[in-house]
Amino acid sequence: VQIGFGLQNDRLVVHTLPEISPFRRDFTATNGKVPISANILITTDNGYALYVDGRLVGSGKNFTSAQRYCVPLVNSCNVFAVAAQNSVASPAGLLAAIQIRYSDGFVDNIVTDGEWHAVSGTPAGFEQCAFDDSLWPAAFVEGPYPTTAPWNVPQFAITIPPESQDPGPSLQSAQWIWTNELTAPGSNVPAGSRAFHKTVLTPNNELVVQAKILIATDNAFTIYVNCLLVGSGESFRVADRYVVNFPPTSRVVIAVYATNFASPAGVFAAFDLVTCNCSDDVSFVTDGSWKYNLESPADFIDPNFDDSAWPFAVTEGGFGAKTWGQTTVPTTNSPQSPAANGAPNAPPADVVA
Repeated sequence: VQIGFGLQNDRLVVHTLPEISPFRRDFTATNGKVPISANILITTDNGYALYVDGRLVGSGKNFTSAQRYCVPLVNSCNVFAVAAQNSVASPAGLLAAIQIRYSDGFVDNIVTDGEWHAVSGTPAGFEQCAFDDSLWPAAFVEGPYPTTAPWNVPQFAITIPPESQDPGPSLQSAQWIWTNELTAPGSNVPAGSRAFHKTVLTPNNELVVQAKILIATDNAFTIYVNCLLVGSGESFRVADRYVVNFPPTSRVVIAVYATNFASPAGVFAAFDLVTCNCSDDVSFVTDGSWKYNLESPADFIDPNFDDSAWPFAVTEGGFGAKTWGQTTVPTTNSPQSPAANGAPNAPPADVVA
């Protein structure tokens, strides 16, 4: 889910005096949901300090450049507070969009609107969860973004940073892998389909919600994430790029049904698992830790499939290996696609095209 201004009609909430004005927005999860993190997009004319649950998260001084923050949340206290500063006696406004992610994979969206409270002056401790703002009036709402004057002219256009600066997975450390049918790296092997399997348990049981995938196969593949069909392809020269969303989990199972038409064979892939609590991504590649099976049992895509008796994959070389050369990495995502002939059928994954 992308978060940006314009989400659910965010409003500019404003003051016009050259002073610091505190804003608060309490948030209470409903129906027993457990909030995990908040993705925040914010800007203020002229400057701000942002607090979440009493902790200073960040600040900004250029209202034409919005900033993003990812903040872990706790279940007992959730308050968003902003000390907004107007540097001179001129129009001033706070504009924010906040996406709350829950442990069950659902999200809520909060925007700057009349649900926020604001006063003049800066009461001590206003950013803390225990602070009582019940007597504060609602923030004054001037209008929606991006049509509200004076911010609706080109010179005041707001630059919104991308959702992520992460370039995604890299094939540079990946290995081409196949089965023990190899007599040497890149050697000819019998035609046919083989199953490859990888179970990833995240460090400290971090919850992940998305997989970013690069995969190339000599000759064809069908790939599954947690028993859901992602897509298929038939190129070892150009990788396929997939972005797959799924409910929060600390265990991810990747299954690949790979087919060799004749001659050399290999699977070559890299993965980034995106956490939902603002931790670093979990990255892994095809290497000798993967498991394989010559028979491709139909249920090997099941997340609970036991591959403990399967042998480890055989590596054939890394990026630029002599047999395949340098694999081209695409700049666009591949869409979800049907399984290849003979591959297991499965429900489609939530693939971001």
